[in-house]
Amino acid sequence: MKENYLKSELYDLINNDTSIFEFIQLGSLDGIWYWDLENIENEWMSPKFWETLGYDPDEKEHLSSEWQDIIFQEDLELATENFTKHCADPNYPYDQVVRYRHKDGSTIWIRCRGLAIRDENGKAIRMLGAHTDITDLKETEREILRLTKEYEKVFNGTQDAMFLIEVLENDKFRFIRNNLAHQNRTGILLEQIMNKSPQELLGKELGDFVEKNYQRCVDSRESITYEDELDLSGGDCIWLTTLTPIFEGERVSHIVGSATDITERKKLELELIKYANHDQLTGLPNRRLFFERLERMVVESERDNSKFALLFIDLDGFKDINDNYGHVVGDQVLVTLGDRLLKSIRKSDTVARMGGDEFTIIIRNIDDKKSVDMMVQKIHKVIQEAMHIGSREYKVNSSIGVAIYPDNGKHGEALLKNADSSMYEVKRNGKDGVKFFYDIGMNGVFN
Repeated sequence: MKENYLKSELYDLINNDTSIFEFIQLGSLDGIWYWDLENIENEWMSPKFWETLGYDPDEKEHLSSEWQDIIFQEDLELATENFTKHCADPNYPYDQVVRYRHKDGSTIWIRCRGLAIRDENGKAIRMLGAHTDITDLKETEREILRLTKEYEKVFNGTQDAMFLIEVLENDKFRFIRNNLAHQNRTGILLEQIMNKSPQELLGKELGDFVEKNYQRCVDSRESITYEDELDLSGGDCIWLTTLTPIFEGERVSHIVGSATDITERKKLELELIKYANHDQLTGLPNRRLFFERLERMVVESERDNSKFALLFIDLDGFKDINDNYGHVVGDQVLVTLGDRLLKSIRKSDTVARMGGDEFTIIIRNIDDKKSVDMMVQKIHKVIQEAMHIGSREYKVNSSIGVAIYPDNGKHGEALLKNADSSMYEVKRNGKDGVKFFYDIGMNGVFN
């Protein structure tokens, strides 16, 4: 395809004007555009913009009508209005969020920013702009709104706790009143809060703490929202609080506070995080959390020039227990073994259940093969100890493969593969044993 003249012209501008380059560096996350305002139909769009909207850039002409056909028309009106104001006044920003129709029919939210290039008389003759795809942010906002509405329904649309604060001339604050919901949740009655400073009501330490947010609201001159944990007369709660400034002329005279008790929601969030990262049967880290810790361990060990061991454990004889005595007993065996493994390692180490009867262990900061071997043999023996479940005694054994960082792999995938390979070698040779992985020709400290 023939090189477009606007693209060539833009490249020349970048070479000669560092401010243009800096603008591109800061703004061009999802495409840039360059517009000939003297020939308004001609506009060069970088390929990333069309790719963001699902189109093949080679199929698109460098014409302003190309994007004007797929932008939401009400947003085009906004962009046109801001464009006109920016051309007339360089200090008026060309910056807005607009919606485009993706090729597949979905909506893409784009933050569109621009800078007019002017001639010696100040007339706008070109326009340089940048696009940023904020669709994920918009979808997240909608999801948060949906979750918030659901939360409100669960709690029967409980009224928020409201309170009014007067901002005094000396940058001090005084409570005026609180509503019944606030009184019920905090245990602070109206007569207790009226005309009190935060320090008089809550004590100096807590009063100074909450006053910082009040001052932040005054300084920002706009609503702020934050979370904090307060131990008040009504108990220790986590609050989601919004402070809104009320103006008298140019001065903030009052602050309206609206607070929602989100203690239960925070507990639920923590439980969801735990559910996502821990095995529901044993309570141990699951595959997801294991791989996160493994990759973090690789990074830390590379930084500190240290070594760690990765154990891959497969239980021998567990299937027979499951088949002969049922899954209830099998689950109890796994829970018991998970607890034993956890007690066999240091708090800084990790034991995880990978699924079924497979476990992994990360032993950090190891010095030599002998010390590692002692720990592995200890784990092997702990697994072999008899378990008493109900009126019966059960025993299992284990095949354990061991890989050492960085001798047996410099990233998590290689280490796990080599530990797994060593474990299967134990299986092939009769099970019930431990096998360290050694690379051919390797001269590491553990050889």
